[in-house]
Amino acid sequence: MDAEVTLFSKPEELIAWADTFVVQFAFRSGSKEDTISLIEALAHSADKAESDEIMVTYRAKYDMKPAWVEQVENLLVALEMYRIEEEKAINHLADILNAYGIDVSAEEIRTTETETLKTTVREKAEVR
Repeated sequence: MDAEVTLFSKPEELIAWADTFVVQFAFRSGSKEDTISLIEALAHSADKAESDEIMVTYRAKYDMKPAWVEQVENLLVALEMYRIEEEKAINHLADILNAYGIDVSAEEIRTTETETLKTTVREKAEVR
């Protein structure tokens, strides 16, 4: 924290830094109650040293998460992003196929093997 102290030449810079800490804490902890408690503690702190102690205490709350938990959370977020993209691709594919007269629903695309869909598309394309 000492290196951070030298960055602030004005009290408003310190307040902005504390605000940033609060936002980061809120995002990482996901706890409304803990975030409100942090804001109250910082608001009632007597000086910079006490604010630093409060931030160290609250930082420990969200940094205590084991690395594997962080990795799992990141993978779950990535998985959800891929699921959303997959859904978009399925719907777009259904729209394209229907536009070319190949009657297939998004649900059929989800449940049919890819090779079967390829064969259907090839057969329909040959008929034209």
